[in-house]
Amino acid sequence: MQYLKIPHHSANDILSLYEPSDELLEIAEQHSQPAALINATLEAELFSDTAIFIAHALPVREAIWWACCCTSLLNDWNEDEFNAIRAAKAWVHTPDETARRFAEQMAIKADLQTGAGWVAQAAFWSGGSMTSPSDPVVPPPANLYSHAVAGAINLAAALPDGENAYERYETFFNIGLDIAQGGNGQIRAHS
Repeated sequence: MQYLKIPHHSANDILSLYEPSDELLEIAEQHSQPAALINATLEAELFSDTAIFIAHALPVREAIWWACCCTSLLNDWNEDEFNAIRAAKAWVHTPDETARRFAEQMAIKADLQTGAGWVAQAAFWSGGSMTSPSDPVVPPPANLYSHAVAGAINLAAALPDGENAYERYETFFNIGLDIAQGGNGQIRAHS
């Protein structure tokens, strides 16, 4: 299977973008294509590794949209956290500097202790400058947004107590793979 929205034909191209775990590298020796590696890591229940891999595999807007879709499924956010998710969604729909800076403000208000704050942080780290608009431009490191996306996915799946993590990961990966196939990520969660 080839995912339309994953521009890499080799899993190693994606793995070269970050420092993968030893377990993931071991599985990658057997599976050279992204889809095969994703399937193998899911089968091995390396969910955190899979989230990081997919976050790096998808283009920036699709990756952030994936985090938006997943965090939107949860309803235990406070007002600042809901606003952080809304700000990230606004950036996905209109990826301009105004929306990116608004996502920055909402990430700060929401804090980075939950997946909601990390979604907005991912939108802020999507490009532009990490410094104040009046300071010299300091672009975020390449793929920094991917780490924030993976953080959002992993925190949203595991918090508050890990009790529903398996089911959440299953739903989150279904959403991510739908997006990777060119879908909009709007699938129905398992009951």
